[in-house]
Amino acid sequence: MTRTRSLLGVLITVAAATALFWFFLHQISSVWLDVALRPEVRAALEQSLEDQKSLRRLDPARRGEYRKRFDETQKLLNRIEVIRMNREAMLRRFELALILVFALAAVAAAVVLWLRYRAAQAQERSDYRERMTSLQETARRHAHEIKGPLTAARLELERLARYTREFSSFAGVGKPALRRESLGEMIEEFCATFTNAWPGLALRDGGLDAIVCVDRDMFRQVLVNLCSNSAGAGAKTVTFSIVKSGARVSLDVRDDGGGVPEPLRARIFDPYVTTRKIGEGMGLGLSISRKVMIDHGGDLQLAGTGAAGTVMRVVFGEDAC
Repeated sequence: MTRTRSLLGVLITVAAATALFWFFLHQISSVWLDVALRPEVRAALEQSLEDQKSLRRLDPARRGEYRKRFDETQKLLNRIEVIRMNREAMLRRFELALILVFALAAVAAAVVLWLRYRAAQAQERSDYRERMTSLQETARRHAHEIKGPLTAARLELERLARYTREFSSFAGVGKPALRRESLGEMIEEFCATFTNAWPGLALRDGGLDAIVCVDRDMFRQVLVNLCSNSAGAGAKTVTFSIVKSGARVSLDVRDDGGGVPEPLRARIFDPYVTTRKIGEGMGLGLSISRKVMIDHGGDLQLAGTGAAGTVMRVVFGEDAC
């Protein structure tokens, strides 16, 4: 559509230029013919004929020369008469021929300009495409160069967000609201609820029961922390066993993981002590869990550890509610 409009504009321009040329040409050609056909010109030529006749009589020695001039003047008069009789037809043919030449030249010039314009447009599009391709390649390289640091930054932000959540959990440990609860029911409920929480880790209930004074929600968080540590140590099974010793009730949480390394055993409940890789944890889970159980009037102890696994003992207070 754009190309058709451009070509139509060229044709209109050529037509307008041709019409203007014809107007000026018609004025000039009419004036030129009118000069040749003026009455005084014809009268001067006829007077020349009479003069040639008189000269032949007065100068017989040059009679042939005067006769020749007479014939030439007569031919000129005849031609002027022919022009006069065919004036309009001659003007039309003359103007038509010149207009045709002009129109062809104008069309040729317009076509050349139009082709140059189209070529310039094509070149501009080609240059633009090359610039865009170059920019795309530059953007691709920059994106590749930036992606690495951004990925590292994203991982660092995720790690900081996890640390922030752990700090918030540590800072948000409140005073437990103790109630008398069935420890066996709580263990059974925990195993059913979190059976698929840690892939590859099976939760087993020892089946005994005891009544303890406990904040149900805070106790559940202690069990979550212990099971997370067991899963992180490569354990496949965690077994919950209720132990009664007089009025004292405790819960042994036994796993079959790799155990706690000797250098860490004395400091296992200190904040920021962990066996996990850097970035996988801050070592606050056991600290929070022990703080919770001490607030219950009990404790959290490392009852045993070795190559066969680890036993964490959750001790409840003696009828603290």
